[in-house]
Amino acid sequence: MNIKRIIIVLLVLLPASVYSQSLDAAKSLVEEGDYLAAASQIRLALIEQPKNAEVLYYATRIFSEIELHEEAVMYGSRMYAEENDIPEYVQAFAFALTRAGQPLEAITVLRRLQKKSDDVRTSLLLVNALSDADSLNQAELVATTAKKKFPNSADAYFALGILYFKYKPQPVLELAVQNLEEAIKLNDKLVLAHFVLAQSYWKMANKESDADLANALFKRSLLEWNKVTQLDSLNARAWFEQGKIFFLAEKWNDAVVALLKYRELRPVGTGDAIASWYLGSAYYRLNRCDSAQIHLDDASRLIDSLRTPASLQLAKCKFLSKDWVGASHTYGTALAGGKSMKDWENINVWYYGASLVLSGDTTRGIEVMDEAAVRDPKQCGLMFRYGLLLQQKNKNARSTEIFRQRLANCQDSLDTRIHFLIGNNFFADSLVDSAIAEYETALKGDPGNGIFLVRLAETFASMGNVTKARELYHQVVIAGSDSSAEEHEKRTAISAILKLNALDMELKDWAAIVNRSKSSLTLDPKNKWLLLYIAFGYQGMGKTDDACKYYKEVLKIDPQNDSAQKNSKALSCP
Repeated sequence: MNIKRIIIVLLVLLPASVYSQSLDAAKSLVEEGDYLAAASQIRLALIEQPKNAEVLYYATRIFSEIELHEEAVMYGSRMYAEENDIPEYVQAFAFALTRAGQPLEAITVLRRLQKKSDDVRTSLLLVNALSDADSLNQAELVATTAKKKFPNSADAYFALGILYFKYKPQPVLELAVQNLEEAIKLNDKLVLAHFVLAQSYWKMANKESDADLANALFKRSLLEWNKVTQLDSLNARAWFEQGKIFFLAEKWNDAVVALLKYRELRPVGTGDAIASWYLGSAYYRLNRCDSAQIHLDDASRLIDSLRTPASLQLAKCKFLSKDWVGASHTYGTALAGGKSMKDWENINVWYYGASLVLSGDTTRGIEVMDEAAVRDPKQCGLMFRYGLLLQQKNKNARSTEIFRQRLANCQDSLDTRIHFLIGNNFFADSLVDSAIAEYETALKGDPGNGIFLVRLAETFASMGNVTKARELYHQVVIAGSDSSAEEHEKRTAISAILKLNALDMELKDWAAIVNRSKSSLTLDPKNKWLLLYIAFGYQGMGKTDDACKYYKEVLKIDPQNDSAQKNSKALSCP
């Protein structure tokens, strides 16, 4: 044999060797249940032997298992074209079709197979396909016939269990459980029977009105899931279903554990895309926004219909974590995707507006919060804060509207303060009669509130009713001077004293100012405003030395005090 011929032979033999190694590796990994690693090996085998029926068979099985359904059906079709007489090959193709949502095609394939090889596995797959195609009478006939033909077969009972589990318009769970338990008696290692039994117990628990019985069924469901993971720790679908059940039961931490295991076995790009939604949403409910983002981003990328809901969940999570900039940006992303807030939950509209304000875009934030207030005025805390925001921005009339809406929808301890704040809005807009009415309403709810009394006094003073104003200020001073007065009452009393001093300044009643301010130093000996008024009073009385003494005290506390500096200079204080 010459050299040229040897090289040609080697080139022919080498691919077959590589193919054989890759296929053998894939088969071993399938036996171990490591379908994800098996997928890499079977792809190598497919490159070398794209028409080999055995390679196509394993490709169909593997891609079905990792839920790459389109690929599974594609390779199954090629396999079926090459070889349709081997039952396990045809069964793998039918299974792939059913999982891909093509049960009618699966039924056709299985009916043909059944004519050649009527075994219990074929009957089980046919029941599954017929159930998915809503041909329940035919499915029941196939299942009951299989049970008669194969009375000692676990798969025959499993077929009936599947039928009743999928029964429509609603499953017959009691019969499903009965047949699944019979299947397990015959074969305790039948993983799928434990799998569906766990789901059945869960559904029964959800329907049960008796709390104790529901809890018992839930525990039985968990026991079956544990059995599944004991028998097949790499059963990704079991971890997914378990995680979904925990998610629906609002057991967020347990859902995260199970779904993380699923994503470990079925990384993004394989498996069920909805797993990312459940996992991200579970993290969101735990307020773990960084962890949530990875999975919610996956969900929005993989499933178009989840793009906006995922963004909204992430935005809400960021808002509750006080990431105002991140929240406003993510809400903006959700808005760009959905084009409108009309389908948002009301609370998300509120949070979007608040996050805009807190991240610096007050103008847009007010626009959004206006919409939120129209849609959902019963958000008591947010309505209160929005009313305050409008007041701070001097939008007094709109602030009053919001506060009035809150009063109409919420009755709580803030009512008296809201009347006071409405009074402030009226006072700022020079609507003094309306302001007085609101302040008096506030005082009915909290008669001794010094701040309310001071503001009411200011309002009377602005109307020229100085007598009424003095009466109210004195009332505050008396309350704050009591030995049992709290610190906030003392501070309010000093505020009233300063207001009285201002009134006496207009009258040039210097002695009253000095006497009142000196006696009030017991409330706060280092209060620069009281000291300043004493200095003013002495200066007005012509007592320069005393005036200079108190200006000097003021400057010790506040060296940059403009009035004390100018007056000291004018008096040539030493």
